[in-house]
Amino acid sequence: MVSGRIVRNKRHYSLFGKLCRSCFRINQIKPLFLVLLVIFFLSVYLSDLPLRKEPRKIFSMLNRSALLASNYSTRLKIAEHFLFPWQIKNENKISLEEYNDTDYFSSPTPVPLMVTTPLGNGTVQPYELPQSLLESHKLLYNYSQPSHNVKSKQPCPLVPHRLVGKVPVVKEYYPIDQLNSLDFRVKAGGTYTPPNCEPLQKIAIVIPFRQREMHLSILLLNLHPYLQRQESSYTIFVVNQIQGSKFNRAMLMNIGFMEAMKRDRYTCVIFHDVDLIPFNDKSLYRCPKYSTRHLSVYIDKFDYRLPYKEILGGVVAISSHLFIKANGYSNQFFGWGGEDDDFQRRCESKGVNIVRYPKHVGQYMMIKHGGDSGNEANPQRFDLLKRFAERQGVDGLNSLTNAYTLKSLLTLPLYTRINVLLDQTVVMIAEPKPLPPYLRPPK
Repeated sequence: MVSGRIVRNKRHYSLFGKLCRSCFRINQIKPLFLVLLVIFFLSVYLSDLPLRKEPRKIFSMLNRSALLASNYSTRLKIAEHFLFPWQIKNENKISLEEYNDTDYFSSPTPVPLMVTTPLGNGTVQPYELPQSLLESHKLLYNYSQPSHNVKSKQPCPLVPHRLVGKVPVVKEYYPIDQLNSLDFRVKAGGTYTPPNCEPLQKIAIVIPFRQREMHLSILLLNLHPYLQRQESSYTIFVVNQIQGSKFNRAMLMNIGFMEAMKRDRYTCVIFHDVDLIPFNDKSLYRCPKYSTRHLSVYIDKFDYRLPYKEILGGVVAISSHLFIKANGYSNQFFGWGGEDDDFQRRCESKGVNIVRYPKHVGQYMMIKHGGDSGNEANPQRFDLLKRFAERQGVDGLNSLTNAYTLKSLLTLPLYTRINVLLDQTVVMIAEPKPLPPYLRPPK
């Protein structure tokens, strides 16, 4: 008989089994310690905290506890530190009915509980906004209170003072017409400027889009308070491709950049997929001066892991002069796949490095969706990638002029919508031309 040996079987590969084996091997196990260990793991397994299977639910509980904290300092502490529910003091837990929302709006304008919708006969019909939407909007903006309302000539700090780390994400869908009735503190077209300081960068958020109204509504509801908490000066541009050809995400981002630069000299552009929601406000939406920042590094769909080292998709921040230097994205990727890898090679060829935030900061939630009609995998993507070097100088921003038709540009309450029509035949034979004056660097 061999003493002190543990028979290895499947049940010992659990977390509890590994700890017990370690204790027996070092021959330091105590009966009281074993009893306490059993009680601890039983409480975890039987509670609503599934530690083994879904760690993301821990963060969901953490967010709820932070939202229900009665003061800002408590919310900050809870959001900054990873605490289990039994580590949060009972006096910090209050119900929604007891939540103090007196500092919700900096504007004296109350939230309209009743709004109107136009009917076909020229009349309007009043309806009530969902209470869940009002509560979600209120909770998001409790994190985004400006410190004061006096405009200062001092530049905004490099790291805003009101960052809290992990913040709640509202996943419920509400029609954009309902969102338009709420106060998001933005000007028409989705433009915002910090009221307290001079912004360091002027940012254009470019969202390539087609038939994703639900995703767009969820993104706008979460993104506006997120960016305002970071004291960003920004405008949101949604570039909508009208039906007629396969979806060309890369070309839509080029168009969004060009149309934005026609209206203002943005120093930073952030290309943002419509189905990605950030939930850590320390992931600053800023553009490095000499690098490209890959923001959506760790996504829940990929178990918060980087799929491969060279990936440069999802949410990307790049200074305008570097984007022009790389000649933008390729316009020839119709259908799914290849355009992000092509852009990564373009940046690399121009000596533009890729930088990323740490794993605990650059985390995103992806809204679940099925396949899109008209966005099937591009069978030519591998051949295009092989020839990226010979195409880079003739395919991109300099071949965009006259390659698309601008149908309309709408200045809506929460964003600027750019409706364009693409013709694949015209795009594939477009020839390079000199860049327009608004894309040339100042002398």
